[in-house]
Amino acid sequence: MLKIIIKFVLLCVFTVGLQAESGLTQKHLVSVVPEASSTGISANTTIEIVFDTKIIKSSVKKNTISLNNIEGVTTLVGENTLKFTPTDILKSGDYTVNIEQVKLTKKGTTTEYKPKNVFQKFIYWVCSVFYDNPAECPLCKKICGKGSTTIKTEKIKYTFSVDDVSPKIKTLTLSQTSIELHEGNETTLTVTANYDDNTTQDISNDVKWTIQDSSVASVTNGTIKGLKEGTTTLRAKYNGKISETLTVKVVGQVEVINGYKLPPEPDPKVNNATLLGIDSNDNGVRDDVERYIVQTYKDEKIAIEIGFQVARAYNAVIEDPSNAEETMKILDAAQDCKGYFTFLADRYGDPILIKDKSEPKKFRSIAINTEERIRAYLKYNRALSGGVYTSIPAKERKKQCSFNVEQMLKDRK
Repeated sequence: MLKIIIKFVLLCVFTVGLQAESGLTQKHLVSVVPEASSTGISANTTIEIVFDTKIIKSSVKKNTISLNNIEGVTTLVGENTLKFTPTDILKSGDYTVNIEQVKLTKKGTTTEYKPKNVFQKFIYWVCSVFYDNPAECPLCKKICGKGSTTIKTEKIKYTFSVDDVSPKIKTLTLSQTSIELHEGNETTLTVTANYDDNTTQDISNDVKWTIQDSSVASVTNGTIKGLKEGTTTLRAKYNGKISETLTVKVVGQVEVINGYKLPPEPDPKVNNATLLGIDSNDNGVRDDVERYIVQTYKDEKIAIEIGFQVARAYNAVIEDPSNAEETMKILDAAQDCKGYFTFLADRYGDPILIKDKSEPKKFRSIAINTEERIRAYLKYNRALSGGVYTSIPAKERKKQCSFNVEQMLKDRK
């Protein structure tokens, strides 16, 4: 009799197994989305598994549903739906869905079965070999009575195919490739995704940024802020695409003296590495020399303009010392202008504006301050050696100023 019972149980289990080898025909399963073996599925798809009865929440884990090696999270939607949401869009290809077992609330009111005698325990054991819930075993139902209040689902495994026909990003474009900011200031940058169907999209708030030196500048949702003086680079990344490099230069707070905006103090090593040094505002005057002139003559605009003229003349001399006769005219004009307002102006009814008589020599020592610049200046002097040169009358030297000196004298009064 026992052999007949076991054979009967095995036959039932085998028949059920044939009908649900992938778990898709199991009892209480209503639907799977995407459907098994379906093709042309969107790259933005999510996995949804629906049962006809309530799912026990505690049996649902983050990885209850898995999809190949795709990162994602399983959640319980409502009472009877499992949902898997990938963290990124899916690429074209075949995918295998695996759904681990969860517990369902059994329909109707039942009580937990506890076998009482040896025969019931044996039947319970036999059924448990082939059924996750022995209460589903026809033999157990007949002999053991009522089963438990929950049902454990079978594992599910099936495949589907993604055919992503959405536009693909070709490149990322930045609205600027170089930015200059003052410390504490901000600017907004736009990042545009260019798709292969010739459409574009503003993705400024969605990109991830890589920054070379985060102490110089910061970037949040396309807003770049200057933190401290220096230079750094940024690049935007989105969906595997990387933008061109953005150079960010942060300068110190603007210093204004008598209406003149001073350039930032240059790094001496960089400034002195070349003959003409750094001229960040491109006015023909080296930044360190410009700062010296404005800070020294801060109360006298004419003296500042004289200093700029002399500084530009020295640049002309050291840049092309072999062309001495031409550059001499430029330097002589600047020195005549400066000499007039240092030594001669009061003779002709004009004010002496440069009261430090040693200032011309001091100024030259600042402008011609490296070995390379000194060599260029000496080469200029050697080129003039042996020549005979004339000077202009003292009264005429004011006319050698390169700016509108009469208007500035009038404005000064």
